[in-house]
Amino acid sequence: MLRFEAGQLQQTLEKLHRDSFTGAAYIDVFLDDKQTIRSHIVFFQDGAITYVGKTLPTPLEFSEMIGEKLKLKVMKAAMQLANKKVKDPTSIQAYLAIYQRLDLFDWDALEQAMRSQVVFYLDQLWPYAGTLKTEEDVQFDLAYGKDKHGFDWQQLCLSLVQRQQAWASLTPAIPSMDAIPHPMMSGHTHSVDDAYAQQHLKVWIDSKRSLLDIAEALQRDPLELGHLYLHWQKMSWVTFTGEQSQLPGGTPFATGQQRLPLILSVDDSLVVQTMLKRTLCDSYQVLTASNAVDALSLLNNHPVELMLLDVTMPDIDGFEFCRTVRGIAKFRDLPVIMLTAKDGLVNKVKGQMAGSTHYLTKPVKKEKLLQAIEKYIPTAKVAS
Repeated sequence: MLRFEAGQLQQTLEKLHRDSFTGAAYIDVFLDDKQTIRSHIVFFQDGAITYVGKTLPTPLEFSEMIGEKLKLKVMKAAMQLANKKVKDPTSIQAYLAIYQRLDLFDWDALEQAMRSQVVFYLDQLWPYAGTLKTEEDVQFDLAYGKDKHGFDWQQLCLSLVQRQQAWASLTPAIPSMDAIPHPMMSGHTHSVDDAYAQQHLKVWIDSKRSLLDIAEALQRDPLELGHLYLHWQKMSWVTFTGEQSQLPGGTPFATGQQRLPLILSVDDSLVVQTMLKRTLCDSYQVLTASNAVDALSLLNNHPVELMLLDVTMPDIDGFEFCRTVRGIAKFRDLPVIMLTAKDGLVNKVKGQMAGSTHYLTKPVKKEKLLQAIEKYIPTAKVAS
């Protein structure tokens, strides 16, 4: 079983893609500090994702699924015919071949519908920390087109990044798809002057169901529903206030004076990240990133007050990333402490030239690290 940190699912799945993995990847992510778990299955064929869902469907279950997605009124009749003609009742491809001969749908329509489902389910996992377990001996032969291909990895990633950016645009009004909406005026929906909104508030918003729960029940995209709720929030019809925002990985992001200062640790070593979390957890909230792209995304989307930055990273080194951060106006005064195994005056000078605020050599003692951080985030602030 492989563990991954918040924001690292993309790299975890990308390794399976590069390794041309065929089989099922069982993913559990942790939504909050109570370890509420969301579980999905991702199926790969020669490194390409072909399916994502809560379970792997049988050929008949898959037939029903595509009948609903493509609004095929003759699907039940087609399934009955396929049951009589199919030679291998365990093969989805065998059923699809019969449906194709019946001219029931074209490959493009099927692929577009299933690609939307893949993005929909991966979007529910993408920001969180969790575990992944692979199993190669799983029979599931879904693929698309005459050449039996899967989905393009880069296009999937691009779609998911765009969705994460869209979710970020809804914050802090709507923290995430797992946030719970509340009626702004409990028992007074008659004052809502929109008939659809009035009925929706009455039926669906009960201060128990999350935005995602409601979207799934309505068979709607939660992001689309989120934009609608944002409008209703501006109309003072619905609110998400009183809910804790969620940082990636489900770490509660408290509001007001109880909020602990937020630190971003950028290091590709899981061992180092674990050590830093243990060291800082009593006084700070800690976000982690293993590369510059994820780090920049977290900086843009969360109120980070200090960054711990390793020099050696897989894409660009810490010096270059520090220069990039300093080139963005809102991060020019962000305290940056470089943590590196490289000692010596030359590297310290390089760090200063790149814009770092402080420089520590690993392994660093807990007391020394805390002292350095407290120079830039005063203890009085931590205690408040």
